[in-house]
Amino acid sequence: MIKGYLNFVLHGHLPWVLEQGSWPHGEAWLWEAGAETYCPTLSMLANLYEQKGYTEMLTVGITPVLAEQLAHPRFKEGFAGYLQDRIDASYNDKDHFNWVGDHETAKLAERWAEYYSSVKQQFTERFHKDLLGGYKYLQEKNAIEIISSGATHGYLPLLGKEESVYAQIRAGQEIYKKHFGKENSDGIWLPELAYRPGYRWKNPITGEELERKGVEYFLSLNNIKYFIIDTPLLRGGEGIGAYLKRFDALQLLWKQIEKEKQVIKGTNESIYKPHYTKDDVIFFTRDEKTGVMVWSGDIGFPGDQWYLEFHKKHWPSGNRYWRITGPDKDLGEKEIYEPDRVVGRLDENSEYFVKIAKESLLDYYKKEKTPGIVVSPYDFELYGHWFFEGIGFLERVINQINEDEEISTITGTKYIEKYPPKKEKIISLPEGSWGEGNFHWIWLNQDNQWCWKYIYECEEKYLKLIKKYREESHSYFEIVTRIINQMGRELFLLSSSDWEFLISTWSARDYAEHRVTQHYENFKKLEKIFNKACENPLTEQEFQFLEKLEEEDSIGWGMNVQDWFIIP
Repeated sequence: MIKGYLNFVLHGHLPWVLEQGSWPHGEAWLWEAGAETYCPTLSMLANLYEQKGYTEMLTVGITPVLAEQLAHPRFKEGFAGYLQDRIDASYNDKDHFNWVGDHETAKLAERWAEYYSSVKQQFTERFHKDLLGGYKYLQEKNAIEIISSGATHGYLPLLGKEESVYAQIRAGQEIYKKHFGKENSDGIWLPELAYRPGYRWKNPITGEELERKGVEYFLSLNNIKYFIIDTPLLRGGEGIGAYLKRFDALQLLWKQIEKEKQVIKGTNESIYKPHYTKDDVIFFTRDEKTGVMVWSGDIGFPGDQWYLEFHKKHWPSGNRYWRITGPDKDLGEKEIYEPDRVVGRLDENSEYFVKIAKESLLDYYKKEKTPGIVVSPYDFELYGHWFFEGIGFLERVINQINEDEEISTITGTKYIEKYPPKKEKIISLPEGSWGEGNFHWIWLNQDNQWCWKYIYECEEKYLKLIKKYREESHSYFEIVTRIINQMGRELFLLSSSDWEFLISTWSARDYAEHRVTQHYENFKKLEKIFNKACENPLTEQEFQFLEKLEEEDSIGWGMNVQDWFIIP
């Protein structure tokens, strides 16, 4: 008899990087995540479905901007080339290590060559260079659920216009339908798990005040049934802080603003069941017990001394040959990776994870007499990329739970179908996110507030130009339609929450600042071209500029982007 369920939610997201630089920042992010996370996880899930018949294994979130990139011809060809480069580099490492007499590390280099060869075979032969098609197949077979997000991961609580919030969600549904064939995504990963209720809102930059709808209103308009929140938004207190320990700059920033934070006052409602909020939208709550076991590098599994060290890489290949060794070891003290020691650690860690999840579920069942749900949301890229052994960990957990007689895996939609929450009880949620302090600090501070000046300016202008475009019948002119749609793409890309995050963490600050400036300048140039095109033909230079942007910033290509900013 099943007395409880586990729902892994893996949030796959990268900002638009195609045609926007390669290494160290840009397309290399996409290749690495494809090689270490997206492709091997797909292979693992397909194996479990095809060989063991497992269904409802977990939930995969694929943001619209990531989906558009994985479907792009540049990714499909570039990724295969990247994998071959990794294979060649690994064999070069093997030759080098053998030449200097380091045969132990040479064996590890050969393992890397075999690893990348396997991923290349999976990508080209098993999945025919179509990772999205592979995930779509698993969803159609009820093996997984795929959910969407905001179009470019815009930080919804801080966007200045209701139309921008609606557009992020509407675009997400349209792009979801384009790639996965299903009319709508039932669930959504709110970017940064950031939620804002309805109230009279004051723009933090311009000071403008306006009545705002809660985020759930726009979810309801777009037929989204559920979203996920961080624990303190329901229970109060403070979250575990998913990113603080990973970035030194973030720790410095947090020390400056920590005194200003307000501790959220919570409710006594259980995190092990979904609840209704306003507008008939349901939310699930993150389980902190299972979350900290994988998120934390200090006390969580990824910090195990036998697992692969993320930060130390061999030059020039970039391969990693060392293990974590210990929490206080600097890079020079890292010891050689021993793959044979990893198997036992994965078995032990996965068994402990299942034990903790099961204890919570059985305790809930004992009290409530109905099966509850442990929701464990993570960045998808944590598994395989940051935590190299993470995919093996996932596989073990899924196996162990499906072999258990009292608990099982499930997806959000399936749980709601079986155990719908009571509509009589509506929970009003506070504003917040899963960032430090469960608020907006990471995405709005003294280092990145200039980004919001650009965003708010472009939002205001774009809505006015859409009105002009529609009222003055400029839709009859193809070139004007192309310009207004490309302006929408540039606004979407400008609004990505990634840029503010990268500026705050200093992890790729120059790149993020460049991207914000670039998309802002692109928007401004297109604005001038739009106003001209309404009356006069474009010059060859202006036309080439438009074509260049259409090729480089092609999210939502072939779709009428400006329509997404019209709230019905």
